[in-house]
Amino acid sequence: MAGITKELILAQARVFGGTLPTAERAEELAATLNTLIDALDEASAGLPLEAEPSHMARTLDELAGD
Repeated sequence: MAGITKELILAQARVFGGTLPTAERAEELAATLNTLIDALDEASAGLPLEAEPSHMARTLDELAGD
């Protein structure tokens, strides 16, 4: 699991300013972000991520094709 917590969401919201989310909303956001990050990790696990930008762009295009 990615490890985004509601506390991290609230701390970042304080840094960015504006209206803070409720604790419940921060927990929902953390769960959603963790799910998204885990899905991205799983989807990209077998893909070669090259250091060169041209290869990275191709890999991202391949991921976007699904």
